[in-house]
Amino acid sequence: MWGNFFRHYLLCLEWAYSIVAIGGEAEPLSWENIPFANVHEMSFTPQYQERIQKLTASFREEEMVKFIVESLGQRLVPVRRDELSAYLQPIHTLALSLIKKNYLEYSLDREKNFDPNTDDYFRKISDQLKLMFQHAERLTKEIPDAETLVPLFFKANSHSVEQFRFLHRYNNSSQPFEANRNFVLFDFPNEYIRRLETLIYPDWYVACFMKDCRDSSVWGSYGDSHTAACLIFRVGNADTASSLRLRRISGYGSDGPHVDFVAHHFKEVVYENAHLPVDFFRSLGRLPMSDLLKAWYVNDAGHRSTCADEIFTDEEAWKERYWNSFYHGVTRKLDAWQHEKEMRLLLSGMIFDFSNPSSRVAKYAFDDLEGIIFGINTPIDKKIEIGKIIEEKCRAEGRKDFKFYQAFYSQEKGTIEHAELSLLKFDMH
Repeated sequence: MWGNFFRHYLLCLEWAYSIVAIGGEAEPLSWENIPFANVHEMSFTPQYQERIQKLTASFREEEMVKFIVESLGQRLVPVRRDELSAYLQPIHTLALSLIKKNYLEYSLDREKNFDPNTDDYFRKISDQLKLMFQHAERLTKEIPDAETLVPLFFKANSHSVEQFRFLHRYNNSSQPFEANRNFVLFDFPNEYIRRLETLIYPDWYVACFMKDCRDSSVWGSYGDSHTAACLIFRVGNADTASSLRLRRISGYGSDGPHVDFVAHHFKEVVYENAHLPVDFFRSLGRLPMSDLLKAWYVNDAGHRSTCADEIFTDEEAWKERYWNSFYHGVTRKLDAWQHEKEMRLLLSGMIFDFSNPSSRVAKYAFDDLEGIIFGINTPIDKKIEIGKIIEEKCRAEGRKDFKFYQAFYSQEKGTIEHAELSLLKFDMH
């Protein structure tokens, strides 16, 4: 798995390098330009495939790469984000050098400005990599709470690296900033680690609700300084769970996407400062099985990683753990947000593609909108505008039960309460 991980890193970096080599700074470079999920399949011609195979082979044969792959493969304590970033920094420098040599060999690059001291430099950073890893290993053996303290050590290292990067940019701020080149040379390792999350879980989108609306800070922020309005929804029960019907894409047929009302279950947000860790190699749920075997779980000799055992021995248990972990992650916020008392409706893109913003515009049924609360400072003209919209909808659907409320500050309770505007009734004749 670690061997395939670093191979994936190399291929993504080579792709980004090629874009800068061809287009320079003409167009902004982003991860949307890099086939992150299936970069291993990008073999357009036999010549391209031959060049990439030669590049990956030379990369694998480097002592620095052999050391880190073998060492991480024997690691018992989890490798966290900052530690992985620390190891990627020297690997990144080496990978760039090998890509440069590969391009020169195939006449894809004309600049032959190699430093004669390159080999000494790589020996130096290889020694630094080994020292970092050995120090981490020593901590795991000598300290009882190693899973907590090792990440703290690398967090401090990351803090120092970020300061050096800031100083570098600051001292060169008078020079023209080349964003694409900077991305490939400096930002790529940390950006790559952030991008890894896209291989684990599907993209997800959320609509946020609250169990009540008495908190003044919520009205101040989400309620546009108390000038907006709060919508009250009726909650239905689908399979015993609180839900709201939303009209969206529900399936596909020969004539294209089908749109219908779908019950969406509310997920209650849990406020805590601890988050469930995710085992990356055992949570690659977004990729097809063929890609998992080809690019991640099997090596060149055909040996399969033990990380894939659960998928093949008990797929149902793996799926249950996978989705439990997904919902755990998307329903957690820090304690500081607990005043929101948030409930969420989720759209996830595992089955349907919601990447286009228009595809995730979901409409609720007007019958599920029970009432509206005007904010303390909602202008009268806005109240009238809202009232006329609601009147038109009530007449169209023959509703007589719609309710309006006015928010006010309760001196006694110290909260934002609301009272029904019982005189506001629509004449349906």
